Amino acid sequence: MSASDAGGVHLVGDQAVSRFVGLSTFLHAPYQPDLQGIDIALAGIPYDFQSGRGSARLGPSQVREMSRLVRQITMGGVAPFELCRIADVGDSATNPMDPRKSVELATEFVTRIADTGATVVAVGGDHGATYPILKGLVRNGPVGLIHFDAHPDTYDDPFGGFVTHGNAIRLAIEDGIVDPTRTISLGIHGSRFIKTDRDYHADHGMRLVTIDEFTQLGVEGTLEEVRRVVGEGPTYITVDVDVLDTPFAMGTGSPEPGGFSMREILNLLRGMHGLDIIGGDVMEVAPPFDSDGQTALCAANIMHEIVAATALAIDRRRESLVDAATTAASGAQ
Repeated sequence: MSASDAGGVHLVGDQAVSRFVGLSTFLHAPYQPDLQGIDIALAGIPYDFQSGRGSARLGPSQVREMSRLVRQITMGGVAPFELCRIADVGDSATNPMDPRKSVELATEFVTRIADTGATVVAVGGDHGATYPILKGLVRNGPVGLIHFDAHPDTYDDPFGGFVTHGNAIRLAIEDGIVDPTRTISLGIHGSRFIKTDRDYHADHGMRLVTIDEFTQLGVEGTLEEVRRVVGEGPTYITVDVDVLDTPFAMGTGSPEPGGFSMREILNLLRGMHGLDIIGGDVMEVAPPFDSDGQTALCAANIMHEIVAATALAIDRRRESLVDAATTAASGAQ
């Protein structure tokens, strides 16, 4: 479906409009908080649990600004705005004095989007925000998960029942939202608190690929593992920008030297075309530590690739429904 056929959803930053003109929205998408007629909602989740150096709650606004530099068609030729109706729907409400209430508000926000039949590609916010997104989005779970991160994010809760950037993946598994046997964590690296921090993955049948193993496997070998683990079922992508090497992403709460280059992560994301991607997120951009906007620019490009993979999956599902209806009509004759 082209942008001109999208029922009033049009591009802001097409060839006729300079990219520095107008309000900043994710990927130049129209701002449409009423949620009507959308296939993919681009959303901000400015949730920031203060357990690190913080300020990721400011990430959505900075990623919107830097996404002015991202064009509508990916390097590989995917034009998501021609495949789907895409709009920026704004940000979830938060209560900065009440982390539990913020999780509740984010869940309600995503639930309203999912109730319209749309899916979500979001920007955080710290990585704890992935939990309410999944909770609001997934209806027929559990789903598969492709998790890019320097850290396992399956730690015990040391703070007394809070969702944090260190336990969101674990909580989603324990709540039956994510299938651990269809979960793969990519790019794990950096210093560690304890030697047993990866045991939860092993104990629950999750696949963990460290940056050292990625170096041995390469992009194609890693993609083979991704396809083997998540299979053909619905799968969500979550990216913590600290999975990137620090020259690309110093503007984050827990920067870890020695991670992916931007070329490597973009090639991995492009290699996921063909999977049944139901949505995704990019988390942990911290603008006060991102003085030149480079981390936010990287996040905007990662978001673009997740949107492209999601749009391709939606288009395939739509074509499958048409094919099934045609087959049924032919059989009825």
